[in-house]
Amino acid sequence: MQGRALLLTAPRHLEWVVENLPPLQAGEVLVQTREGAISSGAELPQYLGTARSSEEARYPRMTGYESVGTVIDCGPDVQRLHIGDRVVAFYGHRTHAIVPENKAILVPGDISDALALLVILTCDAAKGIRKVAPAKDEPVLITGAGAIGLLTIFMLRAYGVRAIDVVEPRAERRELALRLGARAALLPQEISGRSDAYPVGIECSSRSAAFELLQRKMQREGRICILADGNIEPLALAPAFHQKELTVVGSSDGWDYQEHAKWYFKFVCKHSHSLECLFDYQTTADELVSTFESLASATIVPTKVLVQY
Repeated sequence: MQGRALLLTAPRHLEWVVENLPPLQAGEVLVQTREGAISSGAELPQYLGTARSSEEARYPRMTGYESVGTVIDCGPDVQRLHIGDRVVAFYGHRTHAIVPENKAILVPGDISDALALLVILTCDAAKGIRKVAPAKDEPVLITGAGAIGLLTIFMLRAYGVRAIDVVEPRAERRELALRLGARAALLPQEISGRSDAYPVGIECSSRSAAFELLQRKMQREGRICILADGNIEPLALAPAFHQKELTVVGSSDGWDYQEHAKWYFKFVCKHSHSLECLFDYQTTADELVSTFESLASATIVPTKVLVQY
């Protein structure tokens, strides 16, 4: 069995490579990709070779991490999944992949592929929210309304938090923030002139100026979670951190993808939402190389890209 994988062989150089897939081992399933996503905040700095990291970039390297596909074969001792099931997995921009059964998230039949893909980042957002644990009546300020910021709004609303304000320079993303339930979506200069102070803040922009603004807008002993990857600019502690005795925590990955998925799929079936609007650009697997270059040159600036296979 052969598949294709999109490898980054050098900064701004992508190549589809044919892979020979080994026989399935116990507890493994073979998945054929239906759709995937580009997570621009994480993937674009890697593509450009500018991502801040504790380790030096090595090439070739795999790309992507959000995929939904169909199980087309099962190895020995696979009990939960069956041929024909749809699953979400973390194997990236590949046409086929071998996935451990316990790492594949089963998708219910009434969930679209696009909604299924968002189970990953909503779980990541949920973990960060849990770290600062806002009460339902505590106002929350979010800096950045890219995909992770918008999904943070969704998760806060799902947890019952009512007062969510967002700082975002792009008009179309401020509009999306309001659609997803934000109380206010403001330009940085607008919130700078306001007297509001927040007990909870969540940093989703990866921008140092936004993080400094967030610290200034906190109440004394306010709680901040950095959900953004921090892979674009250093995020420095500002004077307000010491003056207000703030607590700042980081968060990475999700708290429990399988348990979160059980809740998430039930929730999106029962409640109205606008989550699929995050995918404001669609492409195909064959166009991925040119799509990444369009992202790098800012020819397109989507919130999130849906990739059809």
